[in-house]
Amino acid sequence: MANERLTLLIKVQKEREETLQAQFVRAQQAFVQAEQKYQGLADYRTEYIQQSLQQGSAGLGGRQYNQYVSFISKLDQALTQQGRVVQQSRNAAEQRRQTWLKMQTKRKALEILVEQARQKEFQLAEKQQQKLADEYAAQRFYQRTKQTEQY
Repeated sequence: MANERLTLLIKVQKEREETLQAQFVRAQQAFVQAEQKYQGLADYRTEYIQQSLQQGSAGLGGRQYNQYVSFISKLDQALTQQGRVVQQSRNAAEQRRQTWLKMQTKRKALEILVEQARQKEFQLAEKQQQKLADEYAAQRFYQRTKQTEQY
């Protein structure tokens, strides 16, 4: 009876574990996407600066220079914001991974507990069987002894 409850509990734990694993995978994918977006922004910023330097070698007017500085500033702000998103998604993925691993550890502990209980039940059944076999052998011996005495 207790084993059945524990087995049911293990089944529920496995389902939760699968859910947590799926959440971890989604969080990990979100982290990778955030990192890729950050890298894309960083690459774009670098390309923009290089192109602007090439075009600017001929000289920039005051207005063009102000637009250039303003756009680079906006790219820097976007990179900073995306860096925060990357860090948050990294933290979320790690938190989901830890939660999933804890659930996995709990499930494994329950499986060990169930296995130990099954082994105890098996040993108890073997002892009972041996006891019955011993009692039967003793009765047979007693009956034979009694029959021998009668002759």
